[in-house]
Amino acid sequence: MKKITFLIALLFFTIHNHAQILYSENFDTSLNWTVIHSTGTSGLVGWSRVTTGANPNCSPFAGAGMARFNSNDVVSGNSYSLTSPAITYSGANYAVRIKMYRNASAGSDRIRVYSNTVASSTGGTLLGTVIRTIGSFPIVTSEGWYSYSFNLPAGITGDNYISILGTSLNGDNIFIDEVSVYQIVSNDAEMSALNSNTILTSLGNTSISGSIKNTGLNDINSIDLNWQVDEGTTYTQSLTGLTITPGQSYNYTHSDQWDVTPGYHSLKVWLSNTNGGDADLSNNEIIKSIYVVNEVFPKTVVYEEATGTWCQWCPRGHVGLKDMLHNHPDGSFIGIAVHNQDPMVVAAYDSAIAGFIQGYPSGTLNRIPVEVDPGLSTIEPAYQAALAKTPLGRVSIPDVNWNATTRQISFDINSQFALDMPNVNYRVAAIIIENGVTGTTTTYRQANAYSGSIDLIDWEGNNWRNLPSTVPAATMIYNHVGRALLGGFNGVANSVPTTVTYNTPYSSPFTHTLPALQNVNKVEVVALLIDNASGQISNATIFDLGAKIALAANNFDEKGKFSIYPNPTNGLLHLDTDRTVNVTIIDVLGKTMFTKNKITKESGLDLSSLSKGVYFAKITGENTNFTEKIILN
Repeated sequence: MKKITFLIALLFFTIHNHAQILYSENFDTSLNWTVIHSTGTSGLVGWSRVTTGANPNCSPFAGAGMARFNSNDVVSGNSYSLTSPAITYSGANYAVRIKMYRNASAGSDRIRVYSNTVASSTGGTLLGTVIRTIGSFPIVTSEGWYSYSFNLPAGITGDNYISILGTSLNGDNIFIDEVSVYQIVSNDAEMSALNSNTILTSLGNTSISGSIKNTGLNDINSIDLNWQVDEGTTYTQSLTGLTITPGQSYNYTHSDQWDVTPGYHSLKVWLSNTNGGDADLSNNEIIKSIYVVNEVFPKTVVYEEATGTWCQWCPRGHVGLKDMLHNHPDGSFIGIAVHNQDPMVVAAYDSAIAGFIQGYPSGTLNRIPVEVDPGLSTIEPAYQAALAKTPLGRVSIPDVNWNATTRQISFDINSQFALDMPNVNYRVAAIIIENGVTGTTTTYRQANAYSGSIDLIDWEGNNWRNLPSTVPAATMIYNHVGRALLGGFNGVANSVPTTVTYNTPYSSPFTHTLPALQNVNKVEVVALLIDNASGQISNATIFDLGAKIALAANNFDEKGKFSIYPNPTNGLLHLDTDRTVNVTIIDVLGKTMFTKNKITKESGLDLSSLSKGVYFAKITGENTNFTEKIILN
């Protein structure tokens, strides 16, 4: 997977029967190709050069840059062409090769590749089509970069153009890299796919599979298939008796399996000895970084909503966050309202979120730089897609301490990782949020465009249609309000070491002085694990400080000598008590999940059969009646 420089191109040209690279573009320094809006009404930029990719997350196939078709933001149905400079052909047989990143997110966004005598896709010869999502044509089984080759019309001569037409259907963005036009040679096999996910959750024997494409002029009758992990033992399988015709693909599964072990690995698969000798070695290998986890950590998704009291459509965010938290009470969703131009604004937070949005209400999910509307029809599928991605790390807050005299909040954030990894770039950060925020001035009034005409109903049946167009401050309550960024928006530098060891906790201390007008009884603390390379949130957790204070106040006279630990727990709980008690475990919806009576200091509880999440332990006995919050992870 090395870029073909001018020197290498000359070398290939001088060796008999080796591929001649007629033209190549790697987008390392600039786009260099012409962008034309072909169909639709969108005024956004369709194609651009980028150095990192978001939605989906990816890096260039090689080098410093790649081309992005902005299909996520461009209005559905719009098409933009990306057209090369003039390429001069001399009558031989030629093909164009393109690297394209494909992912599993739904959507039929696609590229069509054309050859044309003018600098446009209109009226050109269609060479082929590739749909971005891996479940569509041509089907592949895992996310990653794939190579696609298309033969140009036979005997082409003179100046012609390659045009790549991107069409948006509002799915994820499309990324391409390493476009080349080359003369087709007699024997040429291309390693076009390696079917392995970047993150693996299963250990033991795993098959090495993918696809090979014949990009030469002759049938492929024999070829060697090789693979190795971490530059270790090379496993070779000779495939004979084949008949892979020009342009045809062949699906392979290597006869030797990989005994997968936890950790970070580099998997290399390559071809050799095609019909006795391959004329073009530049397309013969794929190298993939593989992360094999020891365990699958629970995933929490964070949605940061841009909102404001002045924003007449922002009640949609009030309902969206409220309903998402009701629908997902297991702690897998955290909603934060980031206010703009109203009394609840935090300038640094507001400024940071502005880079992710174009209007209000809107927001970002896990800080992927793509807008997500807070309406349930958009935020729910985005949450589900994020939840399905296996995190490499997790964070926890063992406890939060509150000093009522100084109004200081202090706590540690512990980060842990699911495997040993070198050269990582993670940070931790914290956010203070407050619920039940009210105000008396007119700036706390909430504008409401739904009043009198449009239904906007939350899970409890409250309809914003029945509220006035400006909801008075006296009756307006704001929840999930982002009050402070601790460690900055991007997290604390060096809060996670560059080399991490599986399940080893790395602790970072945080303190915050709560302003006098903010109610500690309504405060929650959010911990973030941030992938600093992309700026995105990898995982998160939340601690309800207000609930802890309320429990302490209610239980002060009743607990006597009693504690339940560890908390959070993986399922096994121990009790330190000076009396015999009964314990009932209740979920957040009030359903009894577990009961055990006559527990003493020597007793224990095994909750490992329960799903991960937040529970309440109700402790009863002689002169004892109180509740303790339990986190099962």
